[in-house]
Amino acid sequence: MSLSLKEQMKHWGHYQEHRFCAPLSREDAPSRDEHPLARAQQFAQGTKRERPPLLRDGHDRRMLLGTGAGRVNRNGAVLPVALWAVDPIPCTETRTLVSRSATAAVMVGSPDEYRWIDRALSDLYRQNMVRALVVLEEFTGRGSQAQRAAVVAKKLGAAFTKWQYRKELDKGMAFMEARRA
Repeated sequence: MSLSLKEQMKHWGHYQEHRFCAPLSREDAPSRDEHPLARAQQFAQGTKRERPPLLRDGHDRRMLLGTGAGRVNRNGAVLPVALWAVDPIPCTETRTLVSRSATAAVMVGSPDEYRWIDRALSDLYRQNMVRALVVLEEFTGRGSQAQRAAVVAKKLGAAFTKWQYRKELDKGMAFMEARRA
């Protein structure tokens, strides 16, 4: 039993709407052990004296950068780059503490049987952007046709009525029907 074009487009719209839904596992979820304000207080004014000294002063790196910058004195000796230009800002590792929800933005994509819709919409967008936006909004948007027409008008930055929306939707669906056959 073959689905009608409208049913296929509804299924495709559902997959487009829910394509970023792969949940994180427990071990991949961000750690909430330390509050961001507690991390910020480590580097607040007045805490510099309490911070342990850095293990290296970065002289070798500054000399290397001085060589690359061509900083040479009269005697031919390389001059180091200024401290403020290369010294790292002291901080703790924060990449493991990324603030993310429990669901990661992993694109699941459309099933193979609906890939033709992606290609057809891409072709339609190249030919007529307004029609492609209308078809896309019809099957992925929410609300009445008047509300979806308002969304399309906002994307276009121009006035777009419900009547125009219906007219462009009919033409866009005729294009999609021709591409399906």
